[in-house]
Amino acid sequence: MPQPYWNHVCYGLREVLRTSPECGRCARRGAFVGWRLAWWEALRVYHYVYSLNPIGPHRDLADRLFAGMRNPCIRCGGRAVLTLGDGSAWRSCPECEGTGGIWTRPFAEIDAARRQVVARWPSPGTQEPAMRSDTPTGASRGAVHDRVPHSDAGSQAIYERGREARAHATVRARHTAPRRSAIPRRKGYSSHGLKLADVQRAFAEAEQLLGTTWQLKGRGHCRRVSLDARYSTYAARGAARSWAWITPHGSMSARRLMPRAIVKQAAKVLGVPARVLISREF
Repeated sequence: MPQPYWNHVCYGLREVLRTSPECGRCARRGAFVGWRLAWWEALRVYHYVYSLNPIGPHRDLADRLFAGMRNPCIRCGGRAVLTLGDGSAWRSCPECEGTGGIWTRPFAEIDAARRQVVARWPSPGTQEPAMRSDTPTGASRGAVHDRVPHSDAGSQAIYERGREARAHATVRARHTAPRRSAIPRRKGYSSHGLKLADVQRAFAEAEQLLGTTWQLKGRGHCRRVSLDARYSTYAARGAARSWAWITPHGSMSARRLMPRAIVKQAAKVLGVPARVLISREF
């Protein structure tokens, strides 16, 4: 199962991740950075996503061919798991289905890359999983998991048993399920992995919280932004009374502008940086 990690800077002033909250050298407490995957989960998810063994001489070729075919999930930052509340619990990321990323290429192109790897390395081991199917990997997708036991001794035992997660680790929560066909993008989701209906609801919540009285035109206007084309329509539906078509100074065409504060609040609701939603500030 995923494990909690802390960032330590004691090791020769080099930042390292450890599963223990206290530094093993100076005994100072590190900065909690959230839950991440165990190494065996990274191996299992690689096989699920690519249908290839994550370990072997074919890996270098596979990495080159698949480069740029997947975008990291915006919501989980590519970690595949979300840290909840005060950090005492975690859950598999629902946006990327616990895989840490979203395909950006058509299925035919993805499958062609895989066939090229198998043709170059035809050994049966190329397509076999690196770990047995009964490898412990935690509970099913979507469930919330507490760090147990809650006693200091029990928690410390969990930390000491943990293994350092690999930087590129991603996990598919249902590791034993058969691999589904890869698709370029799920219907109703952006290429960032955001559910478009959630974007609309987030802007509606932001407008309800911050109000609709905004000076978008004229001297002394508020800070205003245009939105990324992927989200502009849904944002306008959600915050229907907080935007206007405006032709900014120096621009040759009208743009849909919205108060920057509304966008920042919506981004906070979605759990993503505001820059993901913003195209340009005017």
